[in-house]
Amino acid sequence: MNEPNRDDRLSDADIALLAEALPPCEPRPGRAEALKARVMASVHAKPESESARAAAAAVPPPIDGTVMDRFVTVRAQDRQWHRVAPGVEMCTLVEDPERRSILIRMRPGSVLPSHHHEMAEESLLLEGDAWIGDDLYLTAGDYHYSPAGASHPVLRSPAGCIVFIRGEREFHPRITAGLVWRLLQSLGSGIIGGDRTRR
Repeated sequence: MNEPNRDDRLSDADIALLAEALPPCEPRPGRAEALKARVMASVHAKPESESARAAAAAVPPPIDGTVMDRFVTVRAQDRQWHRVAPGVEMCTLVEDPERRSILIRMRPGSVLPSHHHEMAEESLLLEGDAWIGDDLYLTAGDYHYSPAGASHPVLRSPAGCIVFIRGEREFHPRITAGLVWRLLQSLGSGIIGGDRTRR
């Protein structure tokens, strides 16, 4: 899939103007009343007793095959470690275009060179200790957050460590002039005059 042309993207100000220009849309007949009825029914519902809630929480819900198929389990003995630097290994637990979860294992005295974060990352030191640069010392249980676009100083581990890292790419909506034009065309000729072709 081709990356959209960045010059074709609308600015936040243009998006706001477009949103203000669209006429309000009335919900289908009966939709607002149905929503209100559901909310009011839940407000007036008889509250469960504390013991009934506790008993319900103790019994896990049944899991059908379609839900189980979406789970990912990586057993400790099945982890695949890959060398990323001398004495430093990485195990990818799960990864897709928006996020990833990994483990980093550092041998005592190993160093992970300075690097750039393309995505925001949350780290939890599971075992051992680590220095981030010369100023930040972490031990087991410590949490660290690095925003997307940040450059990370050298990471070194005197005693060795294992770190769980979860990364997530920042969401950047791709609202382009062509997308807006197609959206407006789909809303009908009442908004757009003339018979212009799609971009």
